[in-house]
Formats: sequence, C-alpha cells, structure tokens
Amino acid sequence: MVRRFSIVFLFLLVPLIMPAQEKTLTPGGFIRGGLYLSTGEYEHDINAAFADAALTLTAADNLNYKGYADLRLRVGRQYGKIAGDLLVREAWGMYYNGFMSLSLGKKIIKWGRTDLFTPLSRFNPTDFIYRSPDFEDRDMGNLLGELTLNAGPWFRLSVAAAPFWNPSLLMTAPLELPQNITLEMPGGLDPADGLHSYGFRGDFMLGGFDAGIQFFHGPDLTPGLALTGADYTNPMNPEISIRGVPYIINHAGLDFETVIAPFVLRGTLAWSDPVEEKEGNEEVPFSQVEWVAGIDWTPGAVRITAEYSGKKILDFYPSPYDPIIGTEPDLAALAELFNTPEFDPFEFTRMQTEAFGRLYNNQMHEYYHMAGLRFEAELLYGRLMPSVTALFNFTSRDLLLMPVVEFKPADGVTLSAGLEHYSGAEGGLYDIIDDFMKAAFFSLKIEF
Repeated sequence: MVRRFSIVFLFLLVPLIMPAQEKTLTPGGFIRGGLYLSTGEYEHDINAAFADAALTLTAADNLNYKGYADLRLRVGRQYGKIAGDLLVREAWGMYYNGFMSLSLGKKIIKWGRTDLFTPLSRFNPTDFIYRSPDFEDRDMGNLLGELTLNAGPWFRLSVAAAPFWNPSLLMTAPLELPQNITLEMPGGLDPADGLHSYGFRGDFMLGGFDAGIQFFHGPDLTPGLALTGADYTNPMNPEISIRGVPYIINHAGLDFETVIAPFVLRGTLAWSDPVEEKEGNEEVPFSQVEWVAGIDWTPGAVRITAEYSGKKILDFYPSPYDPIIGTEPDLAALAELFNTPEFDPFEFTRMQTEAFGRLYNNQMHEYYHMAGLRFEAELLYGRLMPSVTALFNFTSRDLLLMPVVEFKPADGVTLSAGLEHYSGAEGGLYDIIDDFMKAAFFSLKIEF
C-alpha cells in the first residue's frame, strides 16, 4: 500500500515543485454502493455487493506541467469471493507546450474512433468481469510513456511504449472448473524479457474529415492458453494444468470519421498477426483482419449509435474438436474416442485448450459478423438518462443486452438501475458464462 501511494504522489509532486506563477491541486472523487442480483442459474443469488470510494487529484502549474491520480478502494463481495482492494487506476505526470506533450506513469489511453467495437485500442487492458454501473470502470491503466507531437492544425503524431505486460482479466475468470483441471492466469505487471510494447499513431484533420493510421508491436492484451501438463495415469480423473501466457503480435490499422449532416460516420480497418506460427502453438491465435462501420445520429435529446463489425480469420483451418471446457460433455462419445486405437490423450487435451482459446477469441469460424446498437437519451434537463445497449454476434449467436436508467435527484447524486443479460448458442462463450454474468443491478453514487 505504501508503494502505491508513493507512486501516486511522485507524479503529483512533479508539477508542484516546478517553478511557475500559479500552482493548483484539485481534489475530486465519489463514494458508491452497488448491488448485483443474479438472474441466471448461479449459486450466488447476490452476484455482487460492494462499496466503492474514489479519490482523484489533479496537480498543475497552469503553464507546462500537470499530474493526475485516480485511487480506487472497493470492499464487499463479488462472485462469492471477497472483493477488497486498493487500486491505483491512474497516476501520471505530463509536460506540455504548444508543440508537444510528454506523459509518464500509469495511464489509460484509447486509440481509435469507434465506440462499440474497438480493435485499435491496444495499450490498455480490460477487467471484463468488474461489476460497476459505469462501464468505463472496466478499463485498466497501464504503465507507459506517451509522446504527442502537434505538427500543425492538420497532423498529430502519438508514440507510446509500455515496458511491461499488463493483461486483461478474461470474462471466464469466475468459471468453476473440475477439481482435476488447474488454470493459472496472469495478473498485474509482468516484467519478463521481451514483453515490452510500443506503437505509433498519426492523426490527420482535413477539414471535416479526420483519419488515422497506426502500428503496434507487443504482447496482446488477451492471454493465450497453454497446456502445461496432462497426466492420464488415472484415465478417469486425469490431472490437467493450463496457464495463461503472453504472445507477441504485430498490429496495424486505420480509421476515419466524418460528418454528413445529420450523421457522423466512422470506420476502422485492422490487421493482427502473431509473431509465432499458429500450428503447434495452442496459445497463439490466427492472424485476422477486422473492420468496423458505424454511424451516430443525435436527433434532439436522443443519441443513437449503430456499428457493424466483421472479421476474417487468415490461414484458417477447422478445429478437430468442439471445446468441452465449461460444458456438459457427452461422456459416452468421449469414452468411445478414448478407446480409439492410436488415440493420443495429450494431443486431444492440447487441441481442447486451443479450441477454448478459439472460442474466446471468436476464431472457431473463418468469418464473423457482429452488430451493436446503443440508444441514449437525456430527459428532464439531464436529470433522467435512460439507455439501451445491444451487441449481437450473428456467427456465434452471442447476445449482450444492457438496459440502464440513471436518475440524478440532485447535483452530484446518481441513482442507477439496469440489467446485464448474456445469452448464446449451446456450447458458445456466452452460454458458458451467462449463469454468473447475468444480473440486475442497483447503485447509488455521490460525487464530490
């Protein structure tokens, strides 16, 4: 805890010790209580119950230096386990002038212009199971440096680098596995050799038409699943161990945004290529190309966002097995398979590990097609804000439906109620996670 506070105040002190005419320290934050009630067939009726406290501090000299910190404290329970942690969500210092800015520390940066599908955001991990009515709370900061050069009114160059790997927390983390299967997943900063990342992005502002191009090299935010052991001494109860590991990718993309009144049009094209060969490495995904097309329309107090996303898997070959992790397998069919002459149980387990990774990364099929729709409104002079977000994968049949109502009875006070509904085809990702992810939630947030 002492180390965490030291990091925070190190970046806050920088602007305050620099010579300047005026220095400011601006505190902020909130307290929040939340309750999530399971709506799926989950063993815990109370999916999550917690109290949050956040403290933000902004330090500046109002000239060239700025520091920012966001501290989060949570106590309570989540998925049947104690949820208590002090988190430094962000803590960074920045030098800036009319030509450039340089920031160092733990920071959230998001590259790309699309909202619902974001294939260009490569630096910041996500906690996909974090329970919060504020969906952006799932974003996790990363320790990095970012240099931005403003070359003129029409061009901006951003360069970023992260010395460590900070992986996302997968949506399958609460999944209850059989006792004979051990799954070890990484967490926090990994300083191992070769796990640094870097990237650059150029943004062009061309009078009503904005475009960007970028490149990234480093470990993917999503850990790969590697089989580390499969002991079939007891065929009826084998000992299987799986570990989440990094894999390095090259990633390139471009995007645009323009206004054709009354609509805002957006588009993205992204290519991702693992450095290692796919064949023989179950933790490594296929190379792939993704594209996104989106539109925003704001008629009065309503905002409608619609996006379509497609994906083609390069060098695709079908998986010999459907994943059985998290499902109820056909025991008779498995027994027949294991009694087949020359059957290799280790290779079967390895391919099962690969199949689950394919399922998670949407690579079971050669093509994927997805759509998202978000409806938002500001009513009663901004006091009442209903919204509905729907994401549907036409290929895997996965559906996320999230209606939310926010009411602000007074300044700084927000009451929230909503639903997170997950469903999918049998054996699909959302079918596996829906029991512990489905929930109705209620929240009270007081900002200061």
